Amino acid sequence: MRTIKFRVWSRLRSNWVNPVLDITNNFYHEDNENRVFEQFTGLQDKNGVDIYEGDILSDVVESDEGTILSKEKVFWNNKRGAWYLDESFKQDEHYSTELGYVLQNFDYEVIGNIHEK
Repeated sequence: MRTIKFRVWSRLRSNWVNPVLDITNNFYHEDNENRVFEQFTGLQDKNGVDIYEGDILSDVVESDEGTILSKEKVFWNNKRGAWYLDESFKQDEHYSTELGYVLQNFDYEVIGNIHEK
């Protein structure tokens, strides 16, 4: 069975909030415009860390400058109906590959997310 989980980023507090406490116990209240809900992809990185949309994944890449660590964003591709990894230089989703394929063939790990740089 597929695991469905979310995490919630508070734009007002600039940190992660617990959506369960927030909803059921009024632990923290703010309107949804100031919250960013990010879904679990159902996949994990090479270290067993859950991957969510908005995460930044990294892998060792050989380039003209030598060996570097890539930094690529996870996003939902509406046209394809799947999770993708943005491999474009500008991180504008212009060039991307399906996340499941990438994780089977390369050793990516979560190094951060789009909120905590």
